[in-house]
Amino acid sequence: MQKKKINEDFLKIFDEIDALVYVVDPETYEILYVNRTLLENFLKKSPKLRNIIGKKCYKVFQNLDNPCSFCTNKYILGENLGKTYIWDFQNKRNGRWYHCIDRAIKWYNGKYARFEIAIDITDRRRFEERLAALHKFSQRLHMARTLDDIYAITLNAIKETLGFEYANFLMSDGKNLKVVAQIGYPESLGQKLSLKGDKGITVKAARKKRPILVPDVRKEPAYIKTLPDIRSELAVPVKIRNKILGVVNIESKKPNAFDKTDIELLEILAAHAAIAISGLEKQQKAEKKSKQLAALMKATAEIVVAKDLRSRLKTIAKAIKMLGWRRVVISVRDENLEIADLVTVGLTKDEKKLLWERRAPGHVWRERLGPKFNRYKIGEFFYLPWSDPWVREHVHGVPPEVPPEKAEFVAGVPSKLSPDEMVDWHPQDMLYAPLRTPDGKIVGIVSVDDPVDGRKPTYESLSPLEIFLHIAAVAIENAKLIEELEKARKELKEYAEKLELKVQERTRELEKSQEKLLRAERLAAIGRLAGQIGHDLRNPLTGIMGAAYYLKRKEYSKLNAKSRKMLEIIEREVKYANKIVEDLLEFSREYCHLDFTLTSARALTERALAKVAVPKNIKVINITSPKHKLTVDADRMIRVFVNLITNAFDAMPNGGTLRIWSQASKDHIKIFFKDTGIGIAPENIDKIWGPLFTTKAKGLGLGLSICKRIIEAHGGKISVKSKPGAGTTFTVTLPLKPKLKEKGGEKVWVNLPESLLSTTMKA
Repeated sequence: MQKKKINEDFLKIFDEIDALVYVVDPETYEILYVNRTLLENFLKKSPKLRNIIGKKCYKVFQNLDNPCSFCTNKYILGENLGKTYIWDFQNKRNGRWYHCIDRAIKWYNGKYARFEIAIDITDRRRFEERLAALHKFSQRLHMARTLDDIYAITLNAIKETLGFEYANFLMSDGKNLKVVAQIGYPESLGQKLSLKGDKGITVKAARKKRPILVPDVRKEPAYIKTLPDIRSELAVPVKIRNKILGVVNIESKKPNAFDKTDIELLEILAAHAAIAISGLEKQQKAEKKSKQLAALMKATAEIVVAKDLRSRLKTIAKAIKMLGWRRVVISVRDENLEIADLVTVGLTKDEKKLLWERRAPGHVWRERLGPKFNRYKIGEFFYLPWSDPWVREHVHGVPPEVPPEKAEFVAGVPSKLSPDEMVDWHPQDMLYAPLRTPDGKIVGIVSVDDPVDGRKPTYESLSPLEIFLHIAAVAIENAKLIEELEKARKELKEYAEKLELKVQERTRELEKSQEKLLRAERLAAIGRLAGQIGHDLRNPLTGIMGAAYYLKRKEYSKLNAKSRKMLEIIEREVKYANKIVEDLLEFSREYCHLDFTLTSARALTERALAKVAVPKNIKVINITSPKHKLTVDADRMIRVFVNLITNAFDAMPNGGTLRIWSQASKDHIKIFFKDTGIGIAPENIDKIWGPLFTTKAKGLGLGLSICKRIIEAHGGKISVKSKPGAGTTFTVTLPLKPKLKEKGGEKVWVNLPESLLSTTMKA
């Protein structure tokens, strides 16, 4: 009785267990006991099986005609007595899975019976199966190459693994939730829900950062109607740590369609989707950074080969634009931070003009780069958000009591971003950085605007740009140095060319001076020789002239005609020889004395014409003016005119006309001698002024050289124009009054270098 009492106590305990418990005779397979849980749950749908005590277990539980192949009745007795057997199996009658624990126990009659506890693990098995399926989808998620792939894989997992027909994927941009993918809905994508609003189960899940289960949407004020028959909704946030990336949302036409398992599985799927999105973002960031580095290397190479400063700045601005900014401005600054040059990318001509008109002066930028703004630094950049009241007041001049949405402001250049393209970047936000050389000198400022992603900058997003800051600063400084070196090189080249020209010029002057010196030495030697010859010839000529004079006075009447003619020839030739002697003596003099008198061009010409015999076939026209007064040594100037007139006659052997006229100016008198003779050959024009040059059969060629010397001694000059066969014109230019220098009580003329001889005049 005591054993029976113990069994009954155990059986009462088994009735309270939330599991299936029964006892079977291991030899007959007859059921000896079932607990209340088994009767209420397993057999409640089969009233005919209520009275099952004494019936075969395999028939009752498995609906089989023979014992189960996996039955433990044959194992629990004998040598295995006392052992516990544990296994899982699927029931053939209801299709559910059970976790079984079998052991042999003594029953009322003292015989051993098979005691079994069967725990329903169907839900767990299904959860594990769905979890395994989700694991396969998670592997596919982590291999996705695009966000669209992640959305599609996630929704397919919801449909195929969780078995839900209506689902959508929403992504957050920080302000809104936007439907990016869906299944089961006929409407197109693109629906947006404000995260600040009070509508939408998905918004609620995103804001609370936890799953939101709505068993009956008809009772939920936040519900937004999608399809007419929807009754329940489950929204699970897609998040990494505490950051909301989006929301996975499922709906059903059945009320109470979702349980804790669905929440748990959807949370797992959302977690995998979040990891995949985060991984893809990291991968995309890595690829972006790789492209940025490649662009950086390419830009660096282009910067190095750029020839001028603007080309380098343009290359840098384009490279910065590739890093995610639509508009880039680089300004070159002087020591006062005033703009020296401006290079832009992404701005139109009108925007450039507007930017230049609204440019801030240097002292404003010096303040913006000073300690007051250090709190707005991100690395080397300064980020001035419009949302900051201090920035609005001190940078934009907006009173602190005016809210940002009502403030009126004038942007440097209006933003091109639409509201949909802006996440947390404001059109009036400012982002700039100084371009500093290694020694701390600011050579420029770079400012960027309109981020491609519409987001405010972070240290991570700005780090690639900081590399360009140093490159740009060094490029600007190097370009300035190159420009200065190029300028210095050009100046040095110009100086060298000028120096070379000066050297060449000086060399020519020295060569000319050397040539003149040699010429002067030759002329001096010739002069000394001429003087010696003149003195040596004058005495014999004087004697011949005296003898001829004696014969003409004493013996002329006794001479016949032929002798008289010979005497005349002697007189004429002696006079000509004497003229040559005078020319030699004149040429040999180191100093010639000038006796100045006031006369006129007319008087000089008439006296000169009186000294020459005019050939019968030559007509002389003298139209010089008696009003053209000048101060000259009359005798020497008459000698010049006689020489010029005689040369004109010699140039017209077949007759012609000699025209003489004068012109007066403020300081000079010009006398012209124009003949219609044979002219002078071009190659002889420069030679006629030299001593001992002549084209005549008679004479030493000293006439024009002496004329030139006398005229230059007066401070004047003589020139010639001639054309072979068309005549020659000599022009004598004389000052109205000679310019004199006082020296040692004498008035000395400044000599011209051609003669290298001095002329003096007694006071």
